[in-house]
Amino acid sequence: MSTHELANEQRLVLGPDDHGRIVSDAEFDAAYFSEPWTYERIKGKLIVMSPDGQEHIDASEPWNDRLVGYKLSHPEIVQTVKAEAWMRIEGGTDRIADIGVYLVTDRPVPRIPERIPDLVFEALSPGREAWKRDFVEKRADYHRLGVREYVVIDRFEQQVTVFTHTPRGYDERVLNLGDVYTSPLFPALAIPLADVLPS
Repeated sequence: MSTHELANEQRLVLGPDDHGRIVSDAEFDAAYFSEPWTYERIKGKLIVMSPDGQEHIDASEPWNDRLVGYKLSHPEIVQTVKAEAWMRIEGGTDRIADIGVYLVTDRPVPRIPERIPDLVFEALSPGREAWKRDFVEKRADYHRLGVREYVVIDRFEQQVTVFTHTPRGYDERVLNLGDVYTSPLFPALAIPLADVLPS
């Protein structure tokens, strides 16, 4: 038996029944994940989240489309727009963002998941637990990682919260349906919220 075949046989297969299981960095990196669930890791513990439903897709896809369009017209600014962007946080935590944007840089950068997106977009899921995850836990994680701008898309309130990185924490601004999303990181990009928030 080849070493490659042996390595494949030793890979974990993780699914919804493994919620709460302790998983090491190496195991998480190499695992096979049962679809269509989404998997994160918090302090070594596997978190299994329900697959994205149509409403979640409808909330995030218009943003992804516009960001990819901007990348195609501004390749000197945006290197990659990645759905389900994977970030590793020290202490056994892995986050999967709905959209991560990696800007062009002339500095050497690590490989994903150690490379951190410059911007992160999350579409809020229903429930108090999801609100806490996006507005409290991920906000703290992303600031600690140095994510320069973190955007939460709230289809329930039809608003968008933009968190801008400062040394002391994130500055916060809330955009409503009649507003336009702009960012100093995206020159010449303007996204009217009425075009991207599902009604």
